[in-house]
Amino acid sequence: YEWTKYFIIFHSSLLLVIVFQVLHVFVDVFIGNTVGLILSYVIRGLLAANVSFLMVFIPYFTTWVIAQPWRNPYRLLFFVIAAAYTALSVLDIIFISIRALESWMALVFGLVLFFCVVTILWNLKTIQRQDVRTVCIATVILSFVMMPMLLLSVFFSAIRYITYPLYFMSFSIIILVYLFVYFRRMPQEKTNVLTFERMERFHITEREFTVIQYIKEGLTNKEIAQKLDISANTVNNHVANIYAKTQVRSRIDLLNVLNES
Repeated sequence: YEWTKYFIIFHSSLLLVIVFQVLHVFVDVFIGNTVGLILSYVIRGLLAANVSFLMVFIPYFTTWVIAQPWRNPYRLLFFVIAAAYTALSVLDIIFISIRALESWMALVFGLVLFFCVVTILWNLKTIQRQDVRTVCIATVILSFVMMPMLLLSVFFSAIRYITYPLYFMSFSIIILVYLFVYFRRMPQEKTNVLTFERMERFHITEREFTVIQYIKEGLTNKEIAQKLDISANTVNNHVANIYAKTQVRSRIDLLNVLNES
């Protein structure tokens, strides 16, 4: 996937933050305040870049795990939020005495996190596959556990350099576990080509099969209606019939059934 290389870079920079944070203690004791001050600016810059990246990646991963299309206006919105957080981070580094900047930064990150948690909870009941549900539940639990610590970092800025990397590392572990399970199924998914003949046991019509193909491409019902030059209500009826015939309740469960078929 295209985002994998960016995730690897993020993970590497996160490890650098942790290493620099430990190194910062020894620098203050054995070298001096000047080098320690420079190192603190490096740590804050890396941490700000990591959080800005997560402002986009966490919503993207949320939509990916529940099989919803990552599209505008949400995509543009979270890029703007990430840019705003970066600007606040730069101002916070320049104007250290303005504590309100840290509060705004924590608020922005908290709102993004809240949106993702609500989105997962909203779609949790429609996800039947156990591994996907486990990842979603783990993400929600992690967010609720870390939320008090993230709030404390607003009032005690020193805590932020510990709580943020801990949250990022925990979230990364969840993603890696999910990717391990996901890619373990990839060889079977690559060899299985979806054809109309293979859908006969579900009694899928040709028009419903066309709708399924567009669903696999990540199109919304409205976009499918535009492709087929039919009304959105007609597409909704087709999707409802497909769900009933395949005995699923969501797009991700439908895709899993198709891959296993």
